[in-house]
Order: sequence, then structure tokens, then C-alpha cells
Amino acid sequence: MATLLLISTFLVAGGFCAWIYLRREFAVRSRPFLLAARLVAVAGVVVLLWNPTLNTGRRQDAPELVAVLDASASMAARTADGVSVWDLARERARALAGDGARILVAGRTVRAVEPDSLDALTPSGTGSLLAEAVTVAAEAGAREVVLVTDRRVQDPVATALVGRRLGVSLSVDVPGEAAHNVGLARLIVPATVAGGEVVEGRVEIEGSAEADSVTVVIAVDGEPARTLRLELPEDGVARGAGFELAGMADPGSYRVTARIEGADAFGPDDERAAILRVDPEETGVLLVSFAADWEPRYLLPVLDQVTGLPVRGFVRTGPDRYHPMDPVVAGEAPAIDGEALGRMLRRAEMVVAMGVDGDAAAVLEAATARTRRMLIFARDGAGAGLGGVAAAAPLGGEWYPDAPPPSPIAGEVEAFEAAGLPPLADLLPLAGTAGTAALTLRRGGAGEAAPALVLRTEGGRRTGVVLARGFWRWAFRGGEAREHYRRLWAAAAGWLMADEPLAAGPGIRPTRPVLPMSAPATWIAHGYEGEEISLRVTGAEGAAVLDSTFSVPPGGAFATPPLDHGGYRYAVVVAAPANASSAPAASDTLAGSFEIESFTPEMLIRPTDPADLSVRAATDRVLATARRPLRTWPIAWLLVLAAVLAEWIGRRRAGLR
Repeated sequence: MATLLLISTFLVAGGFCAWIYLRREFAVRSRPFLLAARLVAVAGVVVLLWNPTLNTGRRQDAPELVAVLDASASMAARTADGVSVWDLARERARALAGDGARILVAGRTVRAVEPDSLDALTPSGTGSLLAEAVTVAAEAGAREVVLVTDRRVQDPVATALVGRRLGVSLSVDVPGEAAHNVGLARLIVPATVAGGEVVEGRVEIEGSAEADSVTVVIAVDGEPARTLRLELPEDGVARGAGFELAGMADPGSYRVTARIEGADAFGPDDERAAILRVDPEETGVLLVSFAADWEPRYLLPVLDQVTGLPVRGFVRTGPDRYHPMDPVVAGEAPAIDGEALGRMLRRAEMVVAMGVDGDAAAVLEAATARTRRMLIFARDGAGAGLGGVAAAAPLGGEWYPDAPPPSPIAGEVEAFEAAGLPPLADLLPLAGTAGTAALTLRRGGAGEAAPALVLRTEGGRRTGVVLARGFWRWAFRGGEAREHYRRLWAAAAGWLMADEPLAAGPGIRPTRPVLPMSAPATWIAHGYEGEEISLRVTGAEGAAVLDSTFSVPPGGAFATPPLDHGGYRYAVVVAAPANASSAPAASDTLAGSFEIESFTPEMLIRPTDPADLSVRAATDRVLATARRPLRTWPIAWLLVLAAVLAEWIGRRRAGLR
């Protein structure tokens, strides 16, 4: 079926090429040559997609037998006699080498080793992926491959298929069976909690042991907090239990660990770690009111309902004093100063700023230079200018909604004109061309329509600028008017958050505070896309393990090389954004810490049946020839490249584009 599909693909592509040259191109003398070159290139691509295996003949130095030594972490487990499976596997590999076998070690990479070098090796791979090693052995001309493994293989199907396709025999040599092992499959705790809130978590274990239960100790910053007794699960089935931790009053980060007490065959899966943050300054939506107004009282609950993000609100109660508006914590949480507010503004996913005049705009400009979503309730022209909208002095009178102009939220505001809504006040008239008017008003219900809500998109940043006051009156009236209020701001918030991945606000940080071992460390640089940054990562002793400068790709996600388990600190140096007058203030969004956990799930993989990995290739085929995939022949790629270049040169010489 696959062969038929590839033939059909070549016929269709080749027919299209012929139609182009015979019907659409100018009739140049070299047309047959150019068509032939293109057909050769198309045929080469199709054959490379097919990737057949070819007879290479046997080299004089080709090994007939190759031993693939599994160097994944699970090979460090111990048998019931206390002997390391890895030590037994190395002895078995030496014995095979004595019989004339070449040794390939399948760890983080596949490499050939001499028997004398085996003592210096340790099982460091994070997974038993043996298909690549079988491919390397087959391409070297091996007739038979022996897999020296504990059978906890992650790609058994691919390994067997590679053996059959490349015509090599596969057999499994199990050096020894590990003793009973129980591992912590999962530790689940919330990423953030409020101060004093009870923490609810869960642990799950997998594996088997001689006893009927195990003890799991939950610790916070190294101090035992809870002890659980869990019954052992059935083979291959996880068993879990929930737990509660007393609330932490002090804000900050806490390291929560779960550890299985007692020694078993494999230690690296006995502990899991997670970071719990109490009262973090990061938030999803941050609302700041710089002037006394009823609007936050009604808008905060709407944002909490429609965004699905954590919402926090503050009101300015003094020159450098901001008090929380959340009714649950307002009576308990202390006020914060401007520096703390600036940190929160830099980390927020979306900023809603109310009562923004010239003084407030000066506070917000640097702190929100990289904020990708902003909703600004302007109080004067300087406040509107923060959102890129030029506006004149406010106009008095009563302003009523008009028929909505075309906009991303027109469907949500089309009923406002006839809804009998309370009038708005203090409209700021536009002084020039802005973005898209999403809501227009008429003074007294007549006269010329003027925008009251402008939506702007610039350089990946979405901004909504509100040019009128008094929307809270709609919610205050209740009933249908309150529903219109909710629909308006739900639509505006939905537009602000559209087409943008959610993150923890602008900043550069690891995607998680605890990252897996031996896997690339993943990062998010939200708000820094396309900019040059310098990232420096240091270990526990202060030595640099990574010092690199690179450009942040679109989307802000990138990865750095794997690191060994342990604690690390990072620091980022970045240039000032184009729309800011100065570089962003230093904050721990550009510096912080993370951890690479020592956990590996290798021993939690169920052993593969040796029959599923064993392959007996046809004797005449194996003994007669060695096979090699076409894609591993450089000449095939060179022929395709030569055909493409020949057509390109020929077209230029013939005067074709």
C-alpha cells in the first residue's frame, strides 16, 4: 500500500512538472533537459521517502555479532543477592566480546567501546531506547545482535521492527532480575496557595515489595510534616492517597518532598519534589485603581469569572500606598508600596489600570513595558496616551451607547443601543486616528458618535483604552443592565487574551520550578520574543554551568542542554524594550532558582517479554548480505542536490525565472 502511494505521488508530481514545462513555460531549446532534471529530483525525493534498504555486501572487517549493552538508569538496580545488575551486564558483555562480538553501549548516545573500557562506564541513560543501537549495528554489517538488558525497554516494537527491516537476528540476554522495587510515580501539590490556607496534595506509588505496605514521609523544607502508610498496588497499577499540610503563614517558596522509607532495589525513584509558593506576587490579572471609583467593585468579579486566571486588585490610598481590594483578604493583608506594586505589574498576565492620568501613566510606563495585555481606563489625555491613543480634554454631558461599529466584539455590544442603559460621563474625544472603535456613544443620544472603547494591536501587544466613565452604573442597576456590563467586559477580556499562550506574565524563567533529570531544560521568555538575551546558570557552588547569548524565538519557548540533578540559580541580562525609556527594573522575574530532580521512572516500566524483542531473520539473507537504508547513503542526497542545481542553472541560462 505504501509503495503504491509513493508511485502515485511520483506520477502526480511528475505529471504536474511535465504540464508546467510543456504548457506554461516558454519553449526554450533546453526544455527537455530541464524537465529531465526536475523529474530526477522529484524521483529522488520520493525514493528517499520510501527509504528502501540496499545490499551493501559484507566488508572484511564487519562484525558478525554485536552486543548492545543497555546503559539506562534502571540497570543500576540490585538483585535479591545485593549484586548490581549493571555489574552482571558488564561481565556478560565481556563474555560476548570474548566470543568475537563488538560492544555498543546504548545510553544517552550510542557508541562503540572496548571491553577494557567497561569499568569506567555507569548507567546514566534516562530511557532504554534500543532501536537506534540496532540500526547502528546493522549498518556496520552485523548479522546478529544480542541485547544485554533488564527488559525495561521503552521502544520494544520499534526495536523489533528495525531488526526485521534491516535483516538482523535479535536475541535478549537478561543479566539478572532486580529485586522488588517500589517507586513514587507522582507527587501532586498546588503550585500556589494563599497564606494560611490548608494545602491538599496527593502521592501515588507503583511497584511491588515483599511487605504489604510502605511508609511515605511528606516533608516541607526538609522537616517531616506528614507520614502516610500506603498499601502496595497490584502489579502495574498505581495506588495513591491524599494528604493535607497545615497552612504556611509567611509568603515565599517551600520545597515539598515525598519519600518512601526503607531501602529497595532502586533508590532514584524513591523521592519526588515540588515547589509550593505561598502568596506569590505573580498573578494572572492585576487590577490597579489610581483614583476612587466604584468600577473595581463590579469589574473584579467579572474578570475572575470570565478569564479563568487568578485576579488581584489594589487601590491607591496614598502617595506610595496600595491596599488590596479582595474582600476576603482586604481586612487582613497589609498595604504594599510602589516597589512591590511594580514587581507585580511586571509579572501580571494582564493589567487593568483605572483612573489613569499623567501621574499614574508615569508609574505604569516602565512597569508595563513588556505587558502583552492591558485594559486602560483613561482619566485624561496622558492616560489615553499610555495605550497609544491621542485624546483631548473630557467632555461633559450624558453619553448613551450607539449602534456598534465593526469590531472584534461587535456581536456582544449590538444590543446596547436599545437596552436603555444608564448614561456614561466624561468622554475623552479622540484627537487622531487610533485603533478599532469597539463601542461608540452619542451625547444625549444624538449628535456625532464618539468612541468610548478603542482596541489596539501593535507588535504582538493588545491594548484596550476606555475613554468614558460610569460603566459601573450598568452593574449597579442589576438585571439586564448588569448582564450587558458583564458581556462587555467579558468580550473585551476575551479579545485581549486571544491568540496568545497563557504564561505567568512577562519574564524569563524555567517552565517549572522542578525539572526532570537528563532532559533539556525548558524555558519561557514571555514578552521577550525576538530579543537578544544572555542567560547564565550557576550550580550550588557558584560555578557557571551555562553562559549563553541567543535570540528568543517566536512564542518565547526555548530549551537549554540537560543538567545533572541538583539546585541551580539563573540570571538574565536583557536590553531595554523598544517602547520603554529605560531598561526594566531588576526583579526576580529575570533571576531566580530552579531544581533538577534526581527521580527517574526507569524502574516503573514493566519488563518486556523477551519474545517481543527476539527476531530470527532469514538465514540465507543474513549470511549472504548486510543491508543499509538508502537515507544513510550520501550519494543519494548528492544526486538529488545535483539535479536541483542543474535545473536551476539551466533555467537561468535559458532566461527562465
